[in-house]
Amino acid sequence: MEDRHFWKVLVPVDGSNPSLLAEETATIVAKKMGATVTVLHVIHEVEEYYRFLYAVQGLERNIPHSIIKEMLLLSEKEANKIVNDAQALFNKEAVTVDTKILKAADPADSILEFSKNYDLTVMGAQGKTEKHSYSLGSITKKVIRHTACPTLFIKESCALSNLLICIDGSETSIKALNYAFKLANKIGSRITLLNVQEYRLCSLSSKVAKELGERILSKALSTIEKGELKIDKRVEYGVPSDVIVEVAESGNHDLIVLGNRGLGGVKRFLLGSVSDDVSHKAKCSVMIFPTKHV
Repeated sequence: MEDRHFWKVLVPVDGSNPSLLAEETATIVAKKMGATVTVLHVIHEVEEYYRFLYAVQGLERNIPHSIIKEMLLLSEKEANKIVNDAQALFNKEAVTVDTKILKAADPADSILEFSKNYDLTVMGAQGKTEKHSYSLGSITKKVIRHTACPTLFIKESCALSNLLICIDGSETSIKALNYAFKLANKIGSRITLLNVQEYRLCSLSSKVAKELGERILSKALSTIEKGELKIDKRVEYGVPSDVIVEVAESGNHDLIVLGNRGLGGVKRFLLGSVSDDVSHKAKCSVMIFPTKHV
């Protein structure tokens, strides 16, 4: 892909509050980056869904055609309202937008396939049926784990004004920094670069751990032209995912940016990646930059 970012933004929508917040954030990105937006809604395949419901309730599997037809019409009517409302929001902000409605048994698979031709996916952290504060919905979990497209998922109102960018020295984290920097430079965001050294190294030599962290951050900074942006650097110690979340909360950051495969031990990899942990624990929005995009 040529060196351009945020020219094509995909916004999966379902009419939920997190989805509406995603639309608002995508509007900010599109206006600042001169991007076009595609609003996508995926309708669950009605027949398979209701066969499942009937089976759970011990009812016959041959669902009357009249019921399938009625539910399909209701689903299509709701889908049209959802995408039309989203389109109206982008039109109001003078953002170029088109819409797409798909039918699929697995919405996450459809979003993943559709997003391959986009530069950024912006979506809510939860769907309509998922109500736990700050948790991830099942569709979002699958998308952020398998996407080849940078994905920004929204947990709360996000002005993209105060970014926490996590740097571990990996190629993915450097790419994530350069990617996020282009957005921050357009918006005028504050940036904090964070490197977390694990306690194991710190316990051996705090001086070596600090020097290593500072060296990693300095190398990362050398890959971008800072311009007039305010950039802070922090080296912290502890469990990376916990420290990242704590720093984001204490610093009032509205977005965490990190790669989904960084440097780390085999044990941590087996327990789950840092990006997975942060995605679940963070209260603010998170942008995941996939290794596949590197």
